[in-house]
Amino acid sequence: MFDPNAHSPKPLFEFAPRVLSQTDSDTLPTGVGGFLLSAYYSGERSKLARRQFTGKATLKLHDPGDGEAAVAISDIASVNLAYVRSTGHDVALSELQRPNLLVPVTGTLSVRNAHVLFERKNEPWLLIGRGIRETTVLPAKNAGYQAFVLSIPPQLLGDRLNRVEARGGMVSGDLSREDDLHLARLTLALAAQVSLSGSGTTAMEPLLANAWKTVVVEQMNACLDARLGQGRRDASDNVHDLSLIHVRRAEEMMHERPSEIGSLRDVAHHVGVSERTLQAAFRKVRGATPTQALSQARLQCARRALQDSEGPNTVSEVCSLCGIEHHGRFSKLYKEAFGEHPVVTLSSRGAR
Repeated sequence: MFDPNAHSPKPLFEFAPRVLSQTDSDTLPTGVGGFLLSAYYSGERSKLARRQFTGKATLKLHDPGDGEAAVAISDIASVNLAYVRSTGHDVALSELQRPNLLVPVTGTLSVRNAHVLFERKNEPWLLIGRGIRETTVLPAKNAGYQAFVLSIPPQLLGDRLNRVEARGGMVSGDLSREDDLHLARLTLALAAQVSLSGSGTTAMEPLLANAWKTVVVEQMNACLDARLGQGRRDASDNVHDLSLIHVRRAEEMMHERPSEIGSLRDVAHHVGVSERTLQAAFRKVRGATPTQALSQARLQCARRALQDSEGPNTVSEVCSLCGIEHHGRFSKLYKEAFGEHPVVTLSSRGAR
């Protein structure tokens, strides 16, 4: 007899590894393998060791009394992979530097930015462009909410990211497409590899980390080509085109020549518009200000330079390279963003 469910894909939670370990209710969970606990939310026991996103996030549990949420992160070459577990929460966050690939495992979610509202049905993944957004996650019965989130340097996606953002900033996979399912499973397989590696956020051997990054990003780009239409530019790509052009030119300067930026006026002059026009363009496209984008760009610039084996030899030189004037404040913001002080990143660059 024909069984219509015989060839149904396995649910994603069957592929998900164990990422957090907890010995008893009085201790915080700890990361497994290469994952490190970066944030824990549960009343007075809450702890933030490292931000998941470049900008700050404000998380509110649906059940402040008995609810909890935990995030564990691992760095894999130039990407990072986060695991999120929650009993349900709302979060407002700013991520102006990197797109995120979100792979829900259990539970569901909705995401809203300035242009689009996404409410998950059964989509295996969601790519979210840069900007400010609000997310609500809801637990599955007896399983909570679980998801993996890849944070990706924008250059790895090429023009695909521009086209995603021109269409509102979010593109999702289709459960009926094998390539889309494969991308979600690859992300979970990467998480399993991390969970089996040594301890620490950079525990995976560099060659292996780069190989995994290449495989996942290539699959992601293939899925985006299929969803967007490779080489095709639709009318929907023209949404906010002029503002997008201003923002892209500004971000180009922020990323490539941050040391030349003394004030927002320098960026506006480079773009060829007034400061007011530039402010309006960023509000329209990113839902944020150019000052916020520049601050996050400087942090990412410093992170890259500190990890680069051929980069500057001192933190002061890194600050000069990235146009950072207030070293003490930078050290504090860097620790909040990446879970370690700049000098620690610099001293361990050879092992990354």
